[in-house]
Amino acid sequence: MPFRSHARRAVSAGGAALALLVSATAAQGAALETVVQDDANLLHRPADQVMASMTRLSALGVDRVRLTANWSTLTREPDAEAPPIFDARDPAAYEQARWAGLDRAVIAANAVGLKVLIDLGFWAPHWATDDPPGPRARSNVDPVAYAAFVEAALRRYSGDFVPPPDAGPAPPPSQDDLFLQNLFGSPQADPAPFTVPADPLPRVAQFALWNEPNHPALLLPQWNGTGKAATPASPGVYRRMITAAVPVARAVRPDAELLIGNTSSTGGNAGTGAVAPLRFLRELACVDRKLRPLTTPECANFTPIDGDGWAHHPYNRNVRPDTPVNRRMRDDVSVAQLGTLGLLLDRLARRGRVAPGLKRVHVTEFGYETVPIPRRPRISKLTHARWLPWAESIGERQRGVVSWAQFLLRDQPPAAERVSDSTARPFGQYGTGLDEADGTPKPAALSFVAGLFARPSGKRNVAIYVRLRLGNNPRTVGIEERRRRRWRSVASRPSNGGRASRRFSMDGQGSLTRVVPLRRGARYRLVVRRSGEAAFRSLDVGLVRPLKR
Repeated sequence: MPFRSHARRAVSAGGAALALLVSATAAQGAALETVVQDDANLLHRPADQVMASMTRLSALGVDRVRLTANWSTLTREPDAEAPPIFDARDPAAYEQARWAGLDRAVIAANAVGLKVLIDLGFWAPHWATDDPPGPRARSNVDPVAYAAFVEAALRRYSGDFVPPPDAGPAPPPSQDDLFLQNLFGSPQADPAPFTVPADPLPRVAQFALWNEPNHPALLLPQWNGTGKAATPASPGVYRRMITAAVPVARAVRPDAELLIGNTSSTGGNAGTGAVAPLRFLRELACVDRKLRPLTTPECANFTPIDGDGWAHHPYNRNVRPDTPVNRRMRDDVSVAQLGTLGLLLDRLARRGRVAPGLKRVHVTEFGYETVPIPRRPRISKLTHARWLPWAESIGERQRGVVSWAQFLLRDQPPAAERVSDSTARPFGQYGTGLDEADGTPKPAALSFVAGLFARPSGKRNVAIYVRLRLGNNPRTVGIEERRRRRWRSVASRPSNGGRASRRFSMDGQGSLTRVVPLRRGARYRLVVRRSGEAAFRSLDVGLVRPLKR
């Protein structure tokens, strides 16, 4: 087919085009802020590889990296049953060697101009939970102990803290250290071993309190009871954690932005699996489905939920971005339901149940899989590349959304040993990266820096969403249309009206929508120019018609 042969030519030219495109420096533009997480390559690799990954992310137009501060690998004696005797609020009281990977990543991000979001979370040390011995302790997390860890992390990355030298040998790895080494692969011998910085560590301005507290892999218990009579337990556990941690964080770092939630997109049946995100949020705010205050003992002394933003992970499980949730799962939130989440947060804020800042929705994790996952649709790498800007175009239009995410720079290959009882990914593998596991760029690496999406606009026009991640410098952009195997320039006009033109200028780190006449069977691509550079042509897309509801 002509389309497939053209697609192959576009991908084969991708390496050279990508090298041309990503020469620009990343900076935040008018579009949603972009955040990328890849703990394997940013936290569990030697220093030179970490810096190389940070440099590539900066070149790809990323604004912020998301890093995990894993409490159970950073604290003292994490596998002990009794709490160790030390001031857990003081960053100098910790074994500094345990923090080396996170320190190195923060320093590298700062060096290339990337902002940082640190997740203060999973998992907990055994002495702060009800769990028996074993990895990944997460049951009934002690809120006071968690608040002390949050304080230490915020003080560590305040911009004023200089780590003291460690006294004695490096501590042995915790059970969760060993788990993560199996999951991510043991780091190779570091050619330049990390040493304690002589200067203050960089300031980090944004922190998230825990990760996916509505998911049983990260917080327990999720439910009280079983069957249809079961009621959510995880919102109460999490409420106690953030009620203890947020005031402490405000006291020591009033300048820090605190995100809460970081919720998973889907729930399970009552009494099993995850608590659906909208139900989790209502229970956290102590209201019922009609937003009436709950009178349960758990909510007897309710105080409004504080925070500066609600973080969420609107995964679509490899279906097209505009797919609605099943009516039976109406409390799930994937991409097309982000507006429902924003509306609920707005209504809760107006009722005084949550802080006004929580109306800001931060998408902190998202992606599509290009490797097979049982019981999920398979998509090609080209479909992956075309769906990413489509999903972001939906996110931009949803109430309250202020950031967008890409989960993984590189695919995460299967671990050497089984890490989960999950049938979907028993070896912890993820295929959501912009690159293959070996670093070979996928087509998505091209659409990430210059992507488009075409949808009907009325009966006679096509609205084309354009997203660039090429730095703040203005770019000259044109739209080409392909009909009968021939590409030609087409005039487009702004979506809010105005004169049509074959070229237009836009922020190299921005997004906009242009309108062109509808022609049956047409395909579209971008032509991006900058003074002194050769023109670049993006991957092509066809018109996508909405699902019939």
